[in-house]
Amino acid sequence: MLHSKSTDHIHHNHNYNHMPSPGAQAAIAAAVVWTLAWKGASLWRAAKNDSKPWFGVLLVSNTLGILDAIYLFGVDGARRRHERDDAVLRAAVGEPEQLGHPQET
Repeated sequence: MLHSKSTDHIHHNHNYNHMPSPGAQAAIAAAVVWTLAWKGASLWRAAKNDSKPWFGVLLVSNTLGILDAIYLFGVDGARRRHERDDAVLRAAVGEPEQLGHPQET
């Protein structure tokens, strides 16, 4: 069968089954693992904190863990520091910790 030059180059120049190099595959796998670790930690923390807006944003965003780290270290970190400071202050003045119930007078 004769092949014309115009169709011959189409079959030989386009490789539609091209796989990324092993280095590229490793980089993609590392990015996936990195992202899943940050996403899992941030979603877990947002759910524990009953922070529905943050949970929703973190669930649908894909920023290679950047937004997740901002939530964990920025937003949640500030909340945890505030809670820790309150606990230290209560301990210093001898006030018992309030567990979500108003204190009886």
